[in-house]
Amino acid sequence: MPQIIYTIQPGDTLGNIALLYGSNVEAIVDINNITNPNLIYPGATILIPVEEEDTEVPPGSLIYTVQPDDTIYIISRLFKVSMQSIIELNNIDNPSIIYPGMKIVLPRDAVNPFQPIEPGLIRYTILAGDTIYWIARRFGTSVDSILNANPGIDPNMLIPGEDIFITIPENAVAIYKGFPKNMVALTFDATYGNNQTHTLLRILRDNDVKATFFLSGIWLINYPELVRDIAAEGHEIGNHSYTHPHMTLIPLEEVANQVIRTGALIRNISGLDPYLFRPPYGEYNQALLNTLASLGYVTVMWTIDSLDWQNPGVEQITSRIADSVEPGAIILLHQSSAQTAEALPEIIARIKEKGFSFSTITQVLDA
Repeated sequence: MPQIIYTIQPGDTLGNIALLYGSNVEAIVDINNITNPNLIYPGATILIPVEEEDTEVPPGSLIYTVQPDDTIYIISRLFKVSMQSIIELNNIDNPSIIYPGMKIVLPRDAVNPFQPIEPGLIRYTILAGDTIYWIARRFGTSVDSILNANPGIDPNMLIPGEDIFITIPENAVAIYKGFPKNMVALTFDATYGNNQTHTLLRILRDNDVKATFFLSGIWLINYPELVRDIAAEGHEIGNHSYTHPHMTLIPLEEVANQVIRTGALIRNISGLDPYLFRPPYGEYNQALLNTLASLGYVTVMWTIDSLDWQNPGVEQITSRIADSVEPGAIILLHQSSAQTAEALPEIIARIKEKGFSFSTITQVLDA
């Protein structure tokens, strides 16, 4: 049975969606593991099973509903297939002319990057040394809530590499700093240009430093090989929105769409499952924080802003960071800033001289 990949719109109900596509509510609930059919979120992506005879496509196919600003290239990146295979399968005469709402049949080898979202839950991969207590503290929740969300889990026998669900508090908060200890996190926001990425990766590798990269959707689309290089080096990848908008100024359903599509690209390109989000320009409000939490994300800000995007000079960038460093600090840098790569070796050296080590945000949040 073919499945339509559909982005929920404001005012949608499962009943209306089922009626529109000739499906039924029970089938939609079942395939998406929806716990409450009356609680669906605009911007979320779901699968809709439909009858073959109504669609005239090969059985079992995925059918994608084109979204605003989509191109054949973007769709090929989202689903990890070639542009040519999409064009041939859909008999598209002019690849530059596709439109929102258009149905695209995807090749059989397409990888669906959209995962059903259970509001308020983070899918977290257990790390070596994790305990339920420290995981709960890291995410600002309780041990009991984690145990209740994971029936059958043995809190005394956590297995590294296994996934668990973590509940997020109703009123989410933004994180500015890790827990007090002699560890700091370097973070790099990437929106435009590949610029210094390989140089940054080499410097981090040479100094045995792991960092967290917050990637926008447009950067993921333009530089998929660099994304895979970042992941292969063992760095953490977070979500930085799709087009880097002022997210407090756009509707919450567009917020959800920005976050979901970028998360899908991160999963499909890097193989990593992101749960950290950094808002563009550092702008947020409570509604945004709660929306992000409902999508399974923790919002991360920073302790120290390097202001490297202003290109103030290598020494100014270095001193601003090294002179202000403190236990648990989260340091904001930008991968495309011209002076960042030049300053990075000295930043690392001076912070190490003060007795600090480096790690990802996840580990800095692990008290």
